[in-house]
Amino acid sequence: MLKKLLALSICFNLIASAPALCQINDDFAQKSLSKDLQIEKNQKVNIEDEFVQKTLDKNLKVKTTKPKLVVDDFAQKNTQKNAYSKPKVDFCEQIVVVDKNISAPKKPLVVIGENSVPVKIRIKKNYSTRNKIDEGDYIYFETVSDVKINNKTYPAGTSVKARVETVSQNKIWGVPSDLTIGNFTLEGNKLGGEINKTGANRSLWLYPTVYLTACFFGVGLLLIPIRGGHAKVNTRQIYTMEYR
Repeated sequence: MLKKLLALSICFNLIASAPALCQINDDFAQKSLSKDLQIEKNQKVNIEDEFVQKTLDKNLKVKTTKPKLVVDDFAQKNTQKNAYSKPKVDFCEQIVVVDKNISAPKKPLVVIGENSVPVKIRIKKNYSTRNKIDEGDYIYFETVSDVKINNKTYPAGTSVKARVETVSQNKIWGVPSDLTIGNFTLEGNKLGGEINKTGANRSLWLYPTVYLTACFFGVGLLLIPIRGGHAKVNTRQIYTMEYR
């Protein structure tokens, strides 16, 4: 029974959709349009300018110019006038052979020129960077023996004026202080030479000690505030200056 009802429903659907499958014709278009109607093709039209054709030369060609090399006659004539020529130099290097039997002196030697007069001096009183000292301050020395300069003899004990050139105070970690004294004058006569003094350098043993003992509960850190030594100049030290 169900099969018959399914067949009948299919038939009714085909009958209802049959008009939709027919061809639709437009009577107005069939009567008004020509059967010989064709789409016209556009033809290319060349536009000619009569003025240009009359005025321009038909044999006109684009002229090409070749590049020309510019020669500077002045430069060519003067190329050899200022030519730099470096003479060939032969270098001969000689290695000095040092005698191993000669030992260097423990104290530095003071080299005095041929026309120079040696002047031995010492400070009048002990001096140290521990005292209040600034760059530019004057300190006084005295001659150790008689000195003859410009036909004038200066007896022992004659005052020699000097100036503090540079001062570097000591610091933590055992860094020492530095002191430089220069600009020596003997009654207006300038003397050559300077004095450089450095305090005790405690950083040589302080650095390794701090690092080695830092692992023991930080004991080495307590040594960091230790300062280096002060630069000192005492009356027992004799220095040799020169007058030129």
